[in-house]
Amino acid sequence: MSYQPSDEKVQLGAQMSRQFLGDAVIADLQKSRSKTDIFARTSQEYIAEVCFASYARPGLKFRDRSLMNIAMLVALGRGPELRIHLKAAVHNGLTEEEICEACRHAMVYCGVPAGRDALLTASEVFEEMKGGQQV
Repeated sequence: MSYQPSDEKVQLGAQMSRQFLGDAVIADLQKSRSKTDIFARTSQEYIAEVCFASYARPGLKFRDRSLMNIAMLVALGRGPELRIHLKAAVHNGLTEEEICEACRHAMVYCGVPAGRDALLTASEVFEEMKGGQQV
């Protein structure tokens, strides 16, 4: 018997991801996710059903979730995913200065190399965003 995701949760997750990430980030992700094989579909369904559907829970605003995501992604050293969430953080109201401070603060708990990588990634993302590019 194969697993069938909950259509209701997948739909909720898709709605929440669009609200959280913003249309520009969603459009960029859709361009890069042209694969529709079983592996890509499984990943996308899981992210919608489990991750983003949980963003509908009360208790944290999107802005707070963005700040937490940045910290966790810095700690895990997940640069490509951090790029996505840096753009979402701006969409959710975090300023460049707040994001910079979050990355700097992460150096204390995650290590200087992880924080420095995050600061360099943030610098690249903001330069791209200011240049009108959406990556």
